Amino acid sequence: MTAHELHTDNDLFRAIANGDEKAFETLFHQYRNKVYTIAWKITGSEAVAEEIVLDVFLKVWLKRAQLPELQYFTAWLFTITRNRVFKTLKQLAQQATSHAISDQEEWLLPAVASSSERLLEKEYRQILHDAVSRLSPQQQKVYQLIKEHGMKREEAARVLNLSPETVKRHLAEAMHFIRTYCSYHLGTYATLLLIKELL
Repeated sequence: MTAHELHTDNDLFRAIANGDEKAFETLFHQYRNKVYTIAWKITGSEAVAEEIVLDVFLKVWLKRAQLPELQYFTAWLFTITRNRVFKTLKQLAQQATSHAISDQEEWLLPAVASSSERLLEKEYRQILHDAVSRLSPQQQKVYQLIKEHGMKREEAARVLNLSPETVKRHLAEAMHFIRTYCSYHLGTYATLLLIKELL
């Protein structure tokens, strides 16, 4: 079913519940600005608001089977958004009051701005490790060669006896999975804070 054939919200919701990604994309574009506006007004951060948008719609996708039964989708979406925003604010507050890690552990971590960020980075590294362990064997090899060993795509392709385009595809799929996994398990703000350094 194409977006043009989805004449009503009910059609859209049924299509999404059946796993139609094009229908989900239509829903995302219809409502992303509303979610973003709420998140931005409360957090005051464009970057955090963007991450909240992605996290909210990830949750919508995970709960897509409920969509055809909803009477008030906008209210349901607002509730998910509100809960996600408040969870993010709570995480920020917890980060601000986190205890410093011990001197014995501190030298193991690279220098970052604050003790709360060191704690986040340590937690993130474990979740990142878990995410990588869940990749397919080929994706793991590509990720490790390029992201952990610093190889260029062409070098990794030669080592793995693959075409550069195949390596590019494996890396893109691996990165998408890792970002989604980390965002879901750690929270959007922490992922936003650390993903550029660790990926």
